[in-house]
Amino acid sequence: MKTTLSIFVFIILFITTHSCHTEKSASINSNAIKPEKYQQLLGAGIDVNWAQFNKIIDKYNAQIPADFKKKGFDHVRIRVKNSANNFILTHLNTIVDDCLKNNLIPIIAYTADDFKENPNESNRDNVIQWWKTVAAYFKDKSPLLSFDIIVEVTDKLNREPGKLNDLYERVVSEIRKTNPNRIIFISPVVRSAPEKLNLLKIPTKANGFLMAEWHFYASGPSKTNPKKLWTTGTDAEKQLILNKINTAVNWQHKTGIYTWVGAWMPGNYNKGNDYTIAEQVPFARFVTCQLKKARIPFAINADIKFYDFNTYQWRYRKKVLQAILQPNCK
Repeated sequence: MKTTLSIFVFIILFITTHSCHTEKSASINSNAIKPEKYQQLLGAGIDVNWAQFNKIIDKYNAQIPADFKKKGFDHVRIRVKNSANNFILTHLNTIVDDCLKNNLIPIIAYTADDFKENPNESNRDNVIQWWKTVAAYFKDKSPLLSFDIIVEVTDKLNREPGKLNDLYERVVSEIRKTNPNRIIFISPVVRSAPEKLNLLKIPTKANGFLMAEWHFYASGPSKTNPKKLWTTGTDAEKQLILNKINTAVNWQHKTGIYTWVGAWMPGNYNKGNDYTIAEQVPFARFVTCQLKKARIPFAINADIKFYDFNTYQWRYRKKVLQAILQPNCK
């Protein structure tokens, strides 16, 4: 009798435990976020180096994502260049959890530098393995976390759209084995140019949870380059911006693939830094307002231009951030 009772109790516990596990899995699956909704949630974000440069990795703490959320950012694009070793995975996990606690959407983005410089099979396979490892590690994380396969397509890979599409096909297939409903971003050649979105081949395992990332003015506007000219904000200069946005919007409508701008910079901080704050503000406001009008979320480039990681304080470009995060678009 005692043995029979013990067996009965074991069966009940097994059924209850299995049921709870099934309900949890179903809950995770049912909470999957479709691209249309995800696009609306992303809002205004920023590219961050919290897992890229050692000097920032060493200074990272939970205060940082809290500061960025308080400032008004909705998401962060977490750029990573190191191998997916235990240290990086653990560090990334801390960042992702800190972001989620602060209602800051985390996007993990891999630089894949070796593949961009030399898109051979060996480097391709290394990218696939990187994402296989990262995807498996984060498979049970909130669906708010998404994966951006390549930060920016540059170097020799610019001339190899076929090899890029082959990479996407293989990486997406690998990620889908552990993350069937997670948002994945793919981006086109020539520094993620919107004009090159039409060269993208949608992976067969996209399964309705795939988006495209594109960007423009990632290193800021220029006072001399006619392709990204901005001086006083003439009609012609504004039209350059509108043309790129319209190109992406038209591709989005044609394909049904929702998009996101992964990087734009309100000043040429890395190439001259010769725009005053007074000149940066109208450019930042115009780009922001036009993207908001097109309902396309964006991330600005980059955290170190606005936040001091030595003092954990915001830098002097506060008016530029205000034009982006609280724009007057009337």
